[in-house]
Amino acid sequence: LLLKMGFALIMCQSLHSFIMDESNDLDFRIWLNQTYGDFFKSLYTVYEITFSGGWPNYTRPVIEKASPLYAIIFLTYVTVVVFAVIRIVTALFIKETLMCAANNAELAMEDKRRAGEDYRRRLEEFFHSVDGDGDGNLTDEEFLEALQLPGVQAYLNVLDINMKELAHLFQLLDDGDGVITINEFCTGITHLKGQARALDITLLHHEALKIQTECSRLKDGMEYLAKSLGCPLPPLLGKRA
Repeated sequence: LLLKMGFALIMCQSLHSFIMDESNDLDFRIWLNQTYGDFFKSLYTVYEITFSGGWPNYTRPVIEKASPLYAIIFLTYVTVVVFAVIRIVTALFIKETLMCAANNAELAMEDKRRAGEDYRRRLEEFFHSVDGDGDGNLTDEEFLEALQLPGVQAYLNVLDINMKELAHLFQLLDDGDGVITINEFCTGITHLKGQARALDITLLHHEALKIQTECSRLKDGMEYLAKSLGCPLPPLLGKRA
């Protein structure tokens, strides 16, 4: 601001004699009076030079019609203030904005992490509450009995869990031994929440292709072995899909 005020004062004082000289062009004198006639007019013009980006419109007429020496004054001001100070201030604002955005992203990640930890803690509390014998494994019988307890359904609703989905999840997590561990339970519930992601579907499709490929190799090997031994394959195995 001090630079602008100082430059405005220099311009209005240096052009005063030119404006008052009746031998100069009248139209140009009127234009100078409107732009640099007094301190406030000159200060407003300096603001336009600084922030509007149209500084040649206010400098070139003065240089061409008043005096070429004004080029030194204008170029110095434009170089120091418009292209240096303003750019530096803008860069500082951008830096602060990026820092705030980075901090907001970190806060969002931290909030998400805390929410995940809190949700897992509540799942573990539920698991321990339905684990009747406290052995760290949840059987199908313990699970079905827990669903009949008062308050369990309300607690599941608070956890945003549908009991029908939970019953199906138990069947999916059971690896054949009839029990699921607390880690399997928490992981399965967490994956159950929300819609399926494109990555999940892609991984499932990839695993299905791998299984199909392995089955095809196994079938080809069995056909080769049967041909070597002279034993025909059963109809279901010998028929290609």
